[in-house]
Amino acid sequence: MNFRLFFSFVLFIVVGVFAASPTTVIGVVLEAESDLPVKDVAITYQSGKRIGETDSRGRFELTVDSKNASLVFKKEGFDSVFVDLQDYADLLDMVITLSTNVTNLGASTIIGDGEPIKWEVERTVKLEKLEDAAGMRFDLTEHLSQMPGVSGQKDFSSALYYDGSRASDVAYHLGRLRIPNMRHLDVGFPGNLSIINPHTLSGIEVHDHYGQGPVGQGLATSIQYIPEQTKGEWGLRGSAGLTLQEVVLDAPFFIWDSFRFAFRRLDGDMLKNLGEKFFTEFRKRGDDCSGDCKVKSSDPFDLSAFDIYAQLNGSDSLGNKTWALRALYSSDEYTISQDTSSTYGAINSIDIIDGSQSYLVIGAEYASKFGASFHAGLVRESLSDTLRDTTGFRSGKLSDESARTFIDGYSQTHTTLSAGADKDFHADIFGAGLRGAVLYEHHLVERSFPVTGGEESSDYQTGVLSGAVTLDWKDNYSEHMLSVGAVADAMDHKALPTASFDMERNLSKTDSAYWRLFGNAAYRADWKHYFDDGDLTGRLESGTSLKLGFGYRSKYLVAQFSGFGRFYFDPLLPLPKAFANYNDVTPVDYAWVSGASGSLEWKTSHHFSMAMNASSVYGEYELENGKSLPWEANSRFDIVSHFRYYPRKDSIVSVILTHHAAWHRPLYYYAIKPASNGKGGTRELKDYNEFTDLYRTDVRVNLDLTKTKGFFRNARFYLELDNIFSKLDVAALKFLGSENGRERSWVARDNDKNTANGYDLVPFIAKGMGLYFQFGVEVQLGI
Repeated sequence: MNFRLFFSFVLFIVVGVFAASPTTVIGVVLEAESDLPVKDVAITYQSGKRIGETDSRGRFELTVDSKNASLVFKKEGFDSVFVDLQDYADLLDMVITLSTNVTNLGASTIIGDGEPIKWEVERTVKLEKLEDAAGMRFDLTEHLSQMPGVSGQKDFSSALYYDGSRASDVAYHLGRLRIPNMRHLDVGFPGNLSIINPHTLSGIEVHDHYGQGPVGQGLATSIQYIPEQTKGEWGLRGSAGLTLQEVVLDAPFFIWDSFRFAFRRLDGDMLKNLGEKFFTEFRKRGDDCSGDCKVKSSDPFDLSAFDIYAQLNGSDSLGNKTWALRALYSSDEYTISQDTSSTYGAINSIDIIDGSQSYLVIGAEYASKFGASFHAGLVRESLSDTLRDTTGFRSGKLSDESARTFIDGYSQTHTTLSAGADKDFHADIFGAGLRGAVLYEHHLVERSFPVTGGEESSDYQTGVLSGAVTLDWKDNYSEHMLSVGAVADAMDHKALPTASFDMERNLSKTDSAYWRLFGNAAYRADWKHYFDDGDLTGRLESGTSLKLGFGYRSKYLVAQFSGFGRFYFDPLLPLPKAFANYNDVTPVDYAWVSGASGSLEWKTSHHFSMAMNASSVYGEYELENGKSLPWEANSRFDIVSHFRYYPRKDSIVSVILTHHAAWHRPLYYYAIKPASNGKGGTRELKDYNEFTDLYRTDVRVNLDLTKTKGFFRNARFYLELDNIFSKLDVAALKFLGSENGRERSWVARDNDKNTANGYDLVPFIAKGMGLYFQFGVEVQLGI
């Protein structure tokens, strides 16, 4: 009996010692509603003693006193979770889920904490959510294309269409400051990334009505980049890839709260080498080659690009105000050549595009706790391009024979000075909240272009004043916003009204899985510059839009479908790169467009995620002579799909498969009448009656390494293979990928060989993208 008692006592002591021995626990913290990782979650004992936190991927690796310990996972905005380790069979593969301390309504939240229940539409898309399916692609545009409402991408450009709009109708903002659509080396192959660095952003907002977001929303929508407000901590991020090198430095700064500096450069030599794979050369034949041969080296590119971003930001200790000072500068130079030799052993390169672009953005923002915010800034855009034909098309006597291939050239600078204010009045008008905003922009546009015997320049400036007042009705499961305002042009002495009505409504009063109804209608106006009979000028352009749709949301499935339509009363045609100063004689009367779009996000588990965005658009420019032109954004079907797979719940390896198809986009050409006898030249836009298609399948593999403590924080090794089926010569499988004939530049077509009486400027269609690959590493350090 005594022996049993002694044995039981010893066994109890041994078990207790082992149970109380230090134990390693490894796992990941996820958001319950979305299965996205949650970073910076504090992990403590029940006593309150802090033992660690999750890293940027939501992962943790800790040593605790005992495998029977009780831990607390907590973060502001989430309900705390108490965890008994003895309930977990595997302490090296723990999955902890946190629920937000708000009730999720899909595209909305209901805020608790005893306050009156209010509807809040979720307008900010976090960068982590975009990456969840697409895997942080090089170009921010490739992430934007998966967002609901985006109906494709302009061929050979980063410009986006939204609900069937033209690319020029979409406005872009960095914070509250309106900026151009800025992209490095807009010559069309992957790696030409947006000048906006995604590593400096916290999220992206899309506003398609005047009730929310900045005032200057263009004629379609505003894509608003939200810079991250850094916290005064030391940090260093760097990347070295085949085409891109980057560094981002965060630091506390003197009396300022926080400082951020970012620098990126595109490797011109590697871009040139890879670009030769993208722009397939003309097929050639020669005595030393049998079959289908290509020229081995024609040096078709000369490229250079870099951008610099700096930010100071902070707030006072009570959170009464936040402020930020930002500066962004980028520079690009590029020359694209085309080999016109028809024999395999010879090279005859002609520079068909020679250009440069630079952007300077300086902005300041201040937001108070009491609902007022102010912003001001300067944006300067400098562009130049020289276009040449592949053959000497100009007839007649010329003093310089090289001028026979010259099409046109220009140099343009657009400077915008702006200042604005927004105010939430915290008032109750007929049961609605009241907000107001005002914006002043001063535009200075200068453009120079070659003429016979020299160069001519033209300039124009004006002030544009915009304002809007919004009434916002919210209840438990719906929100309705009515906004009215106006836009006025000081130089033209004209003003146009703006108005929008937006509706979001849940069709059930549950927050687990439900249907919703949404829609908006708007009358829009925006200022644009253009040439009128050879003189640079500007005016207000207007249009209307209507959208109605429905959606479904649950924990693992988010989907929506909508139909839309637009009408333009007196549309301006986009300024071409060539002969923009010529008088446009295209007899446009009005324009209309209609279409449908749908998006889908699906997660079967943390192992797999999928995002899909599809649209179909058709519209026409109606001409005064009873004829019509196809609408710029027309596409029978445009679809972008991302599929991402993780082999394990906390796997360091993920594989992303992306497919993009854009079917039947229209092409135009210009009928040119040259200037003569003191009369200015004319151009007329016409239907080319040909179309471009895009079919592309990409694969990306990410290897992510993370560490919660020490100098090293995380690293990502990536390999990206674009258009992997470019050589798939099977008609039935063409949708998987092809070499995708694309509009590269312009060439002249002159049937009578007499350019003095007119000629056509038609698209130069070259073979597009072959197999294109990129690889590299990104490292983040904590100092």
